[in-house]
Amino acid sequence: MFLRTLGKAHSEIQLSRAILLSRREQVEHVLRSANRHLHFPDPSFFKAKADDQRRIVRSGEDARILKKAMAAFSSLQHVQILRLQDEADRILLDYLHESDTPLLHLVDLQWTPACVHATKTVAEALVYARSPFSWFSGPMMNPQSALVIKDKVPKMVPILASRLTCLELHFDDSQELNERIQQASGLFKAVFSAAKNLQALHVGFPSRSPLDLGLEEIFNYTSWEKLRAFGIQAWRLNAEEIINIARRHSKTLRGLRLRDVQLREGSMWKDVLVMLRTSMEQLDWVSLRRVDYSKHFDELWANSIEVGDVLLAGASDSDDEDSFPAHFSVPGSVVDSDEDDSDELSLADTDHGPDANEIALSPNTTASLPFCTCSRSSDPASVDDLGDNGMFVVYQQRKMWEKWVIGQCPEHNSS
Repeated sequence: MFLRTLGKAHSEIQLSRAILLSRREQVEHVLRSANRHLHFPDPSFFKAKADDQRRIVRSGEDARILKKAMAAFSSLQHVQILRLQDEADRILLDYLHESDTPLLHLVDLQWTPACVHATKTVAEALVYARSPFSWFSGPMMNPQSALVIKDKVPKMVPILASRLTCLELHFDDSQELNERIQQASGLFKAVFSAAKNLQALHVGFPSRSPLDLGLEEIFNYTSWEKLRAFGIQAWRLNAEEIINIARRHSKTLRGLRLRDVQLREGSMWKDVLVMLRTSMEQLDWVSLRRVDYSKHFDELWANSIEVGDVLLAGASDSDDEDSFPAHFSVPGSVVDSDEDDSDELSLADTDHGPDANEIALSPNTTASLPFCTCSRSSDPASVDDLGDNGMFVVYQQRKMWEKWVIGQCPEHNSS
């Protein structure tokens, strides 16, 4: 029996090797064909680059250099983890996407291992160097990287989180998103409870795959005494969840972003809006880009061509004007247009706020949005005039809601 099992395993290994060799031959053929068409580097260039990357990781050279670099950056403030794609990679990927025959399945394009390794080595380097950084951005994070940090370097989490004044996380992998984020709930709790100095926080998910978990499964009823700007993206929520977290920070919050938030059945946006208008003591700006109702959102996507968030990451948008502390920028999502009647599945981005949602983190910053004192300054007159039908939200509505919440005059503040 043992020999039979061993023989079967050996046969399977041989078959796997044959498939792998066959794929390698196909990949080399693809690269040679692309080289003839596009005049980019020979296939040996990509093989050499891959071999070099494997050598660097296996030898630990990247971790060693990162530690040395972090120790040298004595005034480091902002750390950001991004994908790196050089010109040769870009040309090759364009060729694979645009080819008449399916080719992408021949090339193993996985961001997850790279993101996991980058997150782990950067975290280790920051702790080793006792870096003074206070702002971390992960605009293309993979949920798996959060699980690795939770399991392999748990002692680093409270140390790093305690230094943060700004944290931006955007998870771009929609596969098994709810399950993976739920598995990392312990890590989120550890981070947010330790990050007592947070002044700006954003957590987002793919626009076309909203997270279907409760808000407090991630934020764990945490309150931050210094929080001045808060944003979430792509979430299915009840109105009460938004109201509760906003109310906890009603005395300090200056900016609120609710991008791609879809309200569940039984909730109404007008309940959120009236609370924000009447209970927030310092709110200067609010962004409601592509907010909608969950059922309508699902109907829209069911009738549309599916386009991945990653493919849209290179699309032109103005998120550079929409980040913080300087702004609130999280690339990799579908964006909307101020020039279109509908913001539902469009591709431009023009949210506004104080200097396009800029929020200076100095406690002496004055309100940037002018308040009109004319007789029309509070139109619509009441929450019943907001036009919320509980079924869908159109572009003109949400832009009017943004102004109504902060008391802007729709006539004299028309930008």
